[in-house]
Amino acid sequence: MLIEAARIRIRFVSKTKYFSLERNEISMDDIALEAVSNLLSNNEADYLESLRKTFSSWDPKITTEEEANFFINKIIDRSIYQSIVKKYTEIDPLFSKILKEIKRIHQVNHQFKLIQKTGVDYLSMVSELEFDELNIIPQDELIVLSINKYPDNNYIRGWIEEVFNSILEFTEYSPILPINSLALKIKIEMGAVHKIDLNVLPDPEMIVLYKEGIVSSLKKVHIRIQSLTKKKESYDEKTSAIFSDAITDIANDLMQGETVKNYYDYLRFYDSDITIDIYRDSYRSQFEYLIKLLKNEIANYYLEF
Repeated sequence: MLIEAARIRIRFVSKTKYFSLERNEISMDDIALEAVSNLLSNNEADYLESLRKTFSSWDPKITTEEEANFFINKIIDRSIYQSIVKKYTEIDPLFSKILKEIKRIHQVNHQFKLIQKTGVDYLSMVSELEFDELNIIPQDELIVLSINKYPDNNYIRGWIEEVFNSILEFTEYSPILPINSLALKIKIEMGAVHKIDLNVLPDPEMIVLYKEGIVSSLKKVHIRIQSLTKKKESYDEKTSAIFSDAITDIANDLMQGETVKNYYDYLRFYDSDITIDIYRDSYRSQFEYLIKLLKNEIANYYLEF
């Protein structure tokens, strides 16, 4: 009965929490079994006491069977969410890396604290004693929350701090977040197309993953160049070769941590006859279109893990 109830709730939870089960080939049956197992194994006295307090202090007060069922669904939803996150951590190295950084930030930034309540881990800037009085931002609002400042060097630690700064500056919610919701928010922000900056490198511990994303994205752009060469007469073989070599140089500079130069300089390296005027009139729009493709592919690489 519990497993069937869990299966019914899974799609709702994954949709509202912005996790795609189908895209990542995660089995609903596996999630249902793990979620129920977690509930049944959580029989420690402190967990049950915490659950009892949550039930007793639920607002509005639980007085009917229907309200009790709603409460049970909430508990099941939470266990499902934890199980989905565990699966994502196993298959998504970027999400896993972000989650690890969140769990250890309190060691270097003492304004943050890790708090656990009824089986949920939170990162907080307030004390555990104030927990029952806190107003936590819903995940759908967190996902669309604007970030006030782009973190230096795209470090995960910087993203954590800026998300909390934005909550304090732009909302009336308390500075506390479930760590899984925070990890998902940061992953989305890091992968957002409009946030990708060619001169910003990620956290050094993510360099390997970052390079894999660039290599994968570069291959797709090369395929696109070949396709454009076949379809457009004005896109001749010489131009195609110059664009391919130049875009490869840009990708290599990114992987080496070099500052991306003026786009014109990359083309002129392969053809000294290209003046700045010729570049603007004949090459700029096409080449910058390819740069945009590269940026988009890098973003999509992270979003589609």
